Amino acid sequence: MKSDLLLITPPFTQLNTPYPATAYIKGFLNTKGISATQADLGIEVILALFSKKGLSDLFLQTQQTRYEFLSPNVQRIIAL
Repeated sequence: MKSDLLLITPPFTQLNTPYPATAYIKGFLNTKGISATQADLGIEVILALFSKKGLSDLFLQTQQTRYEFLSPNVQRIIAL
């Protein structure tokens, strides 16, 4: 089924609970005969980033990055 609109919840909008705005808007649009689809990029990013692979990739990236351009204080924090 083709949708007239795509409603997107951006990442990091509300992490502790689903953000209801797009669901309410979608419901209202349905009552007006306007088809809509919604996507929650927040949950997509969280699931990708905080998965086993996401965390492994993140830590690998920090190990492969050179930090000489950072201040000594920032380098100490990263070393922790």
